[in-house]
Amino acid sequence: MQVSTQIPHTRQRLPVLEQRTSRRRFARYALFGLLGAFTATSAIATYRMLYPNKVAGFGAKVAAGTVQDITALLNGQKYVRNSEGHFYILPGVGDGAIAAYWRCVHLGCTVPPPNPALEGNIQCPCHGSLYNGKTGALIHGPATRPLDYFPMTVENGNVTIDTGRIITRQDYESSQATRLG
Repeated sequence: MQVSTQIPHTRQRLPVLEQRTSRRRFARYALFGLLGAFTATSAIATYRMLYPNKVAGFGAKVAAGTVQDITALLNGQKYVRNSEGHFYILPGVGDGAIAAYWRCVHLGCTVPPPNPALEGNIQCPCHGSLYNGKTGALIHGPATRPLDYFPMTVENGNVTIDTGRIITRQDYESSQATRLG
């Protein structure tokens, strides 16, 4: 028995491969391909920039700690600094506390924590606005109103601050403070 070594050529060439492509047509296809790739890459990058995949820290709800920890810090150093949420928890008046945004309402400078040398008050380093170190109320300006604050909630002994909701105010009221006890 003899095996044939020849393979029959029954495959037809595709008509696309038989056409010759000019250099001009090739350059046009390459240019449009590159423009399409650039547009797709730009669209993906813009989408990723505008829609962050991780929302934590400032602009979200921030866990500030337990009621016991915050109460101990307020009794000792008279404030709690939270760099993740950009706020200070101040003791307020009575048994409440308030989460004051650490941005000066005058021109947006970051204010330092309450200073014992200033009788526990907060002074903006940029233009000298002075705020009450317990409530964030304005003592004197150039600022025209108190520090903004965030809503604070206490659940199961844990304090959470909603930094996604900045509340402006014209004066300090006891209803702005949250009772910790």
